[in-house]
Amino acid sequence: MKFKYLSLRNYLDYFVRYSKKLENFRKQKRRVSKNYLFRNLNKINSSKELIDFHFQKLGEKNHINRDMFELLLTHFSKKNLNILETGSSGTHGSGSSILFASYVILFGGTFNTVDLNHKIKDNYKFLESKQVKFHVDDSLNFIKKMKASDIKDLDIIYLDSFDLDIKNPIPSEKHGLQEFLLLNEKISSGTIISIDDTPDTFEKFSVTEINQFNYVPGKGRLIIDYLKSNPKMYKILYHNYALVLEKL
Repeated sequence: MKFKYLSLRNYLDYFVRYSKKLENFRKQKRRVSKNYLFRNLNKINSSKELIDFHFQKLGEKNHINRDMFELLLTHFSKKNLNILETGSSGTHGSGSSILFASYVILFGGTFNTVDLNHKIKDNYKFLESKQVKFHVDDSLNFIKKMKASDIKDLDIIYLDSFDLDIKNPIPSEKHGLQEFLLLNEKISSGTIISIDDTPDTFEKFSVTEINQFNYVPGKGRLIIDYLKSNPKMYKILYHNYALVLEKL
């Protein structure tokens, strides 16, 4: 880009125009993504193929939770799954909401995801159907309003609301425990609960992030403490950056 005059005004005018072009591009990309997604879903025949496609083309290719998501979606012998997610996502990061919605569209079941950010629902309205719902609400309020029968029918619960602040992890940890306790007594044996941002070791953080703690912080830390007092309630299936539990 060449400027006639290297003045502040010219730079500002340029960036205003550039921002508008970028926003139009993003809107166009969302429309293309819709067509691209459904065109490619028609070619997928298994959970493994879906995982491969998703992390090659939509989510981050080498996302730390890829193996965890593969475990969730291949654990059950049946294909149709009822899935609840707290903390919706688009295609950034793991793109979990797109992955779960794609799974249900392909293999049956239901997917409900809830987040306070209405833009996620607005951006992915094209995915919504009787099977797939994006909700705008606080996750605790949403869970409280759920029917006990709907919670009982859940196969997979993915807790990823309330971002972990490593400088102040306690609010996220308390929120994660509250979600867990609201669901715990109503879910069925065999239900899987995955809690994101719950590292198994200090090595998942930088030294400057963790030097103030004498424990490994994470969304599921208080859940882990709870399970130590109730060891026969759950089996740990996986623990890396996320924690995966199976109700006994």
